[in-house]
Amino acid sequence: MLPNFLVVGAQKSGTTSLHHYLQAHPDIYLPAQKETKFFVHEKYYCKGTGFYENEYFYSRNNETAVGEVDPDYLYYEGALPRIAHDLDLASLKLIFIFRNPVERAFSHYLMSYRRGQEPHTFEEAIETESVRIAEGHMENLRYSYVSRGYYLRQVERFLGYVDRSQMLFLLADDLEADPSACLQQVYTFLGVASDFVPSSLGERFHRATVPRSLSLLRWIKEPGSGKQLLRLLIPFSSLRQSLRAWLLRINQTNPGDLALNPETRKRLVELYRSENARLAAFLDRDLDHWNHLPDSPGRQS
Repeated sequence: MLPNFLVVGAQKSGTTSLHHYLQAHPDIYLPAQKETKFFVHEKYYCKGTGFYENEYFYSRNNETAVGEVDPDYLYYEGALPRIAHDLDLASLKLIFIFRNPVERAFSHYLMSYRRGQEPHTFEEAIETESVRIAEGHMENLRYSYVSRGYYLRQVERFLGYVDRSQMLFLLADDLEADPSACLQQVYTFLGVASDFVPSSLGERFHRATVPRSLSLLRWIKEPGSGKQLLRLLIPFSSLRQSLRAWLLRINQTNPGDLALNPETRKRLVELYRSENARLAAFLDRDLDHWNHLPDSPGRQS
């Protein structure tokens, strides 16, 4: 069976937590792998829906709601026509979750930096964003720090395919403040038992870290002399993988000095202000706290 619901994003807005919570529900089936990227990457999509179903949904056991979580489905424009072509739009349910776009952008940057994919400062990265994302598919997905924060523009594309009644809109603020109430909304929307409480409720699944050494990170992750040396020194694949995982783990530390510059924050707040207002009107939610600076008198704690 192909999915009858999708959690489409936004990225860095709590989708990992949602994946774990929903996966625990006995009436919901999600693949073990979050973010299959089936509708994003041609190398997967060209294999067809038979591959998609057999690879990710083979162990379904009569669950009522069958879906997947992939925040790139919201941002990447090429995903939606594929979803419309291959899934039953008349019954497909879509779940969106949004986070303060300024915080989301910086969290996205930290993720790219942590993975050794981002050599620039945050300010350099957002200044060159439009040029970088025009360079190709992966660059678009990887460096779209600011672009992903224009949430309503992305939602409006979906409204051209799916009725709003088939959409549920959540805020990362709500999921963090009251995950139980937020999940009850999701369960009711999906038509499954709403009194279920996952054992992991309130657990944090992603903690922001950065590499202690970018050179070590690149040595570990990039093909080249490092991997060749490990193969020579350690002939057993399982031992190499364990060593690699250990090196990656000890190379991580707290972001520390990598904080969002106040002037950069102020500039981004102004950049998103009108879009946030449009989204607030669409959702009929007060999003004014997204526009407050940390030292603003009216800031909500």
